[in-house]
Amino acid sequence: MKIIIDTNVLISAFVFHGKAGSLLDLLLVSRHQLLTTEYIDHELKAKLEQKWPEKANTIYTLYLNLPIEHKKSVKAVVDHNLLRDQKDIQVLQDALYYDADVILSGDKDFIDADLDRPLVLSPADLYDFLI
Repeated sequence: MKIIIDTNVLISAFVFHGKAGSLLDLLLVSRHQLLTTEYIDHELKAKLEQKWPEKANTIYTLYLNLPIEHKKSVKAVVDHNLLRDQKDIQVLQDALYYDADVILSGDKDFIDADLDRPLVLSPADLYDFLI
């Protein structure tokens, strides 16, 4: 399964661990293909520097060294009315371009968007599915 990991899941996994951290641990040793994009990389770095500046460089360096494929972001051409939060449009566009099966996100707007593809699953839902 090809899974694109949204910024909020990465922050939850690295800063708070919990279910998102347990899921990331599980995914990193699985056969699933894990992806992020330039957009997610930049957003993660900015949020870490803004909210946890003392930990930002350590967390971001750790993240970059994990077996996650970092892809270029592509120009967003999907219908901007598909999602309430316009910042999610780029994540959706990249997921469609790279043919992701799942967008792993804790964003309620994203989860409730009722997209045809890819599936949008919360960390708890994907964890329960895999276990």
